[in-house]
Amino acid sequence: MTRVILAGGFGKLGQAIQTGLMDSAFEIVGILSGHAHDSAYPVWTALSEIDQPADIFLDVSTPATVYDNAVWAIAHDMAVVIGATGLTDDQVADLRERAAGGRGVLIVPNFSLSAVLLMQFSELAARYFPDVEIVEAHNPKKIDAPSGTAVTTAKRIAAARQRDPEPTTTGPARGEVIDAVPVHALRLPGYIAQQTVYFGGLDEQLTLSQSTTSRAAFVPGVLRALQGVTQISGLAIGLDHVL
Repeated sequence: MTRVILAGGFGKLGQAIQTGLMDSAFEIVGILSGHAHDSAYPVWTALSEIDQPADIFLDVSTPATVYDNAVWAIAHDMAVVIGATGLTDDQVADLRERAAGGRGVLIVPNFSLSAVLLMQFSELAARYFPDVEIVEAHNPKKIDAPSGTAVTTAKRIAAARQRDPEPTTTGPARGEVIDAVPVHALRLPGYIAQQTVYFGGLDEQLTLSQSTTSRAAFVPGVLRALQGVTQISGLAIGLDHVL
């Protein structure tokens, strides 16, 4: 069995992962949480309390803790899967340096397989349609806006463009502009995660959309990430690196 420490295991995604890892090749040996919880697993509220060895550190916690958690896990010779958002570019660069030549570190902006495919399809479309905007919707409790998935999608679109988009008006209503891609974030009850990418061309439009209706949809991607992170060296970003 591959031993896993789960950070953020009592959030909604963390609970889905607890259920999803049952009867799998992965064994949760303990959970790191900001608060004490009754659990069948050991629960630690600080990194210094962790007293179990593990092969993989799986982090779906919060932007406030994800960087420190990853630094600790790398220092303790664990592979790392990061599903939490909030890492800055400087922090990613530092983790890349720390992980060089060591166990794999996989940053996954979205564990949804449909979201991964949406990003790949958007890259392809951006070669022919440079004019694009992104609208994403999540539940009101999501901390970051825009989402890590939307930011990653915008950056991948920008890298794939073969010509510049048409200039447009700017202002608060135009969304946050990421690499010349306007991104609009909705936070509404009833949504789990949804993203739509709108492309416009000469007298034609292309719309790509994906949504998840339950956090159970992320579990197959989590399993693929856990399987794949042990096969890579250094830091990689995106679930498609292990598909």
